Amino acid sequence: MGYDMSFDPSIPMETAESETDEIVYRISHDLRGSVRALQGLPTWIIEDLERAAIKLPAESNRHLELIASHASRLDLMLTGLLAYSRVGRMQAIGAVTPKAVLAEVIEDLPMNDGVTIINNLDRGSFQMGLTDLQRVFSILITNAVRFHPDKTPNIDITGGPISDHIWQIDVTDDGEGIPDDKQEFVLKPMTKLVSRDVDPGAGMGLAILRKIAWSYRGNVEVLTPRAQTGTTVRVKLTVN
Repeated sequence: MGYDMSFDPSIPMETAESETDEIVYRISHDLRGSVRALQGLPTWIIEDLERAAIKLPAESNRHLELIASHASRLDLMLTGLLAYSRVGRMQAIGAVTPKAVLAEVIEDLPMNDGVTIINNLDRGSFQMGLTDLQRVFSILITNAVRFHPDKTPNIDITGGPISDHIWQIDVTDDGEGIPDDKQEFVLKPMTKLVSRDVDPGAGMGLAILRKIAWSYRGNVEVLTPRAQTGTTVRVKLTVN
């Protein structure tokens, strides 16, 4: 049987309008304009040289490629910081049904053939920012696919109320797993277990996830499943 939980405004939520978040938001937003210009600059230089019938040495072409590559990485980092600073912003708190929200997220995400996602969430509902809940599922599914050896994980998503005030969501995949001594590390901002040459992501996904959970007086844990393969990410949210 599903539970219908309502948001209790007396529960203090971590504000995303803090001075630090505001500074991060403004700096990241302004810097992205310059970074986007840097991304396009190598292409503009090459086009200008081609029109002038000037052929660059191979080494110079390589340098221009490096400029574009590093600018793209910086843009990803700034995008991650913007998302981190926006947690809780510009959204109303309303009734959400996690099972239905997850189904919509799965439908909207581009998926590789062979990805299997099982939606075993409780049918209950509670009050939360819709954008925050969509981010929770999007981050967890995207990570499970991105870091699976074949990009075709089996993902089992379960959860529901574990008390009158706590909703728990478990997302389990069958990937390579995360070593026990790195399970807390990966929740920190801008942390990655692989080189950015292997994966260009900013390492902000799980940090954003944890900030969302914190804003609802919850938490995030990275666990090793009972089968000892893959990863389980457990999200707890305080609702009432």
